[in-house]
Amino acid sequence: MKSLKLSSTLLILASLACGQFLPATTIPSVAVPSITAQSAATEVDATLEAAQPAEIVYGATARGHIAAITEQIGARWTGTEQEAQTAQYIQDTFAQIGYEPVIQPFSRSGWVDDETESIFKSANVIAVKGGESDQVIVIGAHYDSSDEGLGADDNASGVGILLELAEQLKDISTPYTIHFIAFGGEEAGLLGSQEYVDTLSADEISNTVGMINLDSLIAGDITYVYCSESKSALRDWVLSWAKLNEIALQTIPNVELSEDGYGISDYDAFDKAGIPFAYFESTNWTLGNKDGYTQVGPQYGDGGAVFHTEYDTLAYLDETFPNRVDEHLNDVIAILYNLLTQYNANN
Repeated sequence: MKSLKLSSTLLILASLACGQFLPATTIPSVAVPSITAQSAATEVDATLEAAQPAEIVYGATARGHIAAITEQIGARWTGTEQEAQTAQYIQDTFAQIGYEPVIQPFSRSGWVDDETESIFKSANVIAVKGGESDQVIVIGAHYDSSDEGLGADDNASGVGILLELAEQLKDISTPYTIHFIAFGGEEAGLLGSQEYVDTLSADEISNTVGMINLDSLIAGDITYVYCSESKSALRDWVLSWAKLNEIALQTIPNVELSEDGYGISDYDAFDKAGIPFAYFESTNWTLGNKDGYTQVGPQYGDGGAVFHTEYDTLAYLDETFPNRVDEHLNDVIAILYNLLTQYNANN
């Protein structure tokens, strides 16, 4: 969250021969929760249809992934063994679901702190689900974290949602091809998402209908979705669906999503390439400096911040805000499941 300061599959596969990411043999095994069927989503047609989101239908699988990543691996700073362990965990999960995951390794310059740069080695983990069209929707979440706290909110939450959606949609017809991407290196400067976009051809960029960015989704008081106002179709669709289904989703029109000229999450490279985006996070823009950095009341976390603090754990969130994690997971997954099965950019 708020970082301070494909090409074709053949090209990505070719990169494996020259790129290096910690090989699986050096990574301690991490248990992957068994893939079990959850409540089947109601079949929907290509129009906005009301579902039944009031009860908790989605999120149990996502919660299991959040717990596994944070409790078995822990903090996952860019380029560390723990980040590599998480990449392997995500790769194993995609494979267990039935995808053929692809690793996109990279080495890029990033920020150690506000003043120091370094070269980081990391990787993106990609699973592709074919759709009725070969046009692509990217859904992405970064899997690295700060080294303060366990990174449950920022951003095991986004990864958990990504993996649950990949499972839920595996055998469901979708209008568009979906690229599920777990980005490495976000905390050091949005490195993985920039790598992915940099390897896209002009045709691949024009073939990308939109990007959905998932970052820090379980701690904040309110769930928001943002976009560039000039390309608002994705955001407007999900706001309409959420309103119809009585899900409390908000937006900030013309929101400022940069800091000192830098983007604050993985939507940024896509936006600069002209790809529409919808960026989901939970925070509270009415608190603190009203800039989105204060997620909860000042009596909680570190003066109202949970991300990048010792309080970024499932245990703290469950104890302090009972049911919040499950409710946020359910709401976001319900919205995105229906978006990905119904949305048509041509309508």
